[in-house]
This record gives sequence, structure tokens and C-alpha cells, in this order.
Amino acid sequence: MSNFILIAVCFLAGFLLRKSGVLAKGSHHGINVWIIYVALPAATLKYLPSVVWSNDLIIPLITPLICWLGAWLLAELVSKPFHFDRKTKAAFLIVTGLGNTSFIGFPLISAYYGEKYLSIAAVTDQMSFFILAVFASVVAMKASGKAKADFKTISLKLLKFPPFLVIIAALILPYFISFEPITPLATTLAATLSPLALFSVGLQFELGKMRDVLKPILAASIYKLILSPLIIFGLAFAFHTGQMETKISVFEASMGTMISAGILNDQFGLNPRLSNLIVFMTILLSFVTSGIWYLVLENLL
Repeated sequence: MSNFILIAVCFLAGFLLRKSGVLAKGSHHGINVWIIYVALPAATLKYLPSVVWSNDLIIPLITPLICWLGAWLLAELVSKPFHFDRKTKAAFLIVTGLGNTSFIGFPLISAYYGEKYLSIAAVTDQMSFFILAVFASVVAMKASGKAKADFKTISLKLLKFPPFLVIIAALILPYFISFEPITPLATTLAATLSPLALFSVGLQFELGKMRDVLKPILAASIYKLILSPLIIFGLAFAFHTGQMETKISVFEASMGTMISAGILNDQFGLNPRLSNLIVFMTILLSFVTSGIWYLVLENLL
């Protein structure tokens, strides 16, 4: 319950402070820089080195990738009927393809299944961060026009992108050194991710005049909250994945949009208004749909 209260407080604080005029226009940009360059890498250092890998984790590992590919297909299908320009199409793909597998996913999994299964969820979460750092960043760079689309330029940009570098370090360095000395620092810095991300969304949120973006929001919500978990369930069933691995994978696939995906779109100027509306609506609706998925999974597995 405390996590849900924190979500409401942080979002409303950003929304009300913007409305009151206390913060200058564009204040969220500084917050977003902290999230991308400090909090996200810290979260990676906190979780990834402690994951114990096994074959049972294949479905949880590939769940974000499957969801991303499905979102790419959806973006291709709806871009013409929804009259998306290049930037809006990229923004739609990024916020529809990345799920909120940590800040929303972790507390909901703890509430429904227990904290001992967060180790499974951490695998899915780190793959989500990897897709954000690599695939989503490439899409954002190409669509924004701020970077050339050739392989060399994109590779150099990725090598300067802290979340990507930290993922590589967290996968390789634990074989040679212990990360325990920096774990307390990483934990403290990672704790700033979710509150500041929600505060940033609140600063940018505008509920009025949704009619022109209602169809994209509806399409993203149906895919994220219904179709993507259904795809993961079918895939896990076909490969006879373990019961809890299946439940956690489907549950993580049913989460709303990753807040950092909306922030990435804002950083590259990719239709921030649509992005933040999709972030807000899918997260809000996921509190209801995740409960429905829990009941479905408990009755089927």
C-alpha cells in the first residue's frame, strides 16, 4: 500500500507544483537528466550482478523483447490510419514497447506472489533496461534527427550512454570483482528513480484535449495490458515453462509503460504529450488489469 501512496503523492506533487507556477517551465528536463544518467545506472548496478542465471529464466528474460517486437508491429500497423509522423511513430513504439517492470511491477508481484519471486522479476526488469538503453535509444536517435542513422554514429552514442555502459559492466565485472562495496550507494541512488520519474511525469501531465490522441492511447493500452501478456502466456505454455516463471513473466508483461520510456521521448523531443498520456493511462489502468490477470493465472495454472 505504501508504494501506491508514493505513486499518487509524487505524481500529484509534480502536477500541482506545475499548476501553481512554483517551478519554471521546462524544470522537468533537469530531473530527467538525473534519472537517465544517474538513477537508471544505479538501479542496474543494484539488481543485475546478483541474478543467478538458469534455463528456467529464458521466458522471463525474453519477455521484454517479445513485447518490444509486438509493439514494433503495432506501430507499423497503426501509423498510417493514425496519421503518425516519424517522431510520433517512434514515440508510440518506445512507450508501447517498454513495460514498468520495476517500480510498478515489483510491488505488485510482492503483493500478489511474495517477495521471494522478485528474483525472477529482476531478470525481466534488467532486459527491459537493456532494451531501453539499446533499441529504444537507437529508435529515438534516428527519429529525432539529432544523430546520424549510420552504424558508427549510433555505436558511438551508445558507448557514451551510461545505462548501456553500466549494463555491460554489470554483466562482466562480477566475474572479476565484488560489487558489494558499492551496493549501498547504488541502492540509495536507485531509490531516487521512481519518485523523481513520477514527479517528472506529473510536471508534464495535461489531461485536457485528449480527443485527438484517444485512439493511440486506446491502442497502446489494449496492447500493453491485454495482448502482450496474452502473447507471453501462449509462449510460456508452448515451451512448458515453470509455473511461477510463467506467472511472473505474464504479470510483468501486463504492466503499464516504463516511466523512463516517456522521459527518453521527452529528451529527444518525440511527442512528449502523447508519450506522457500513454504512460499515465497505462499505469493507472494496470492496477485494475493486473488484478484480473492474477485471477486468470491462478485459475489456469
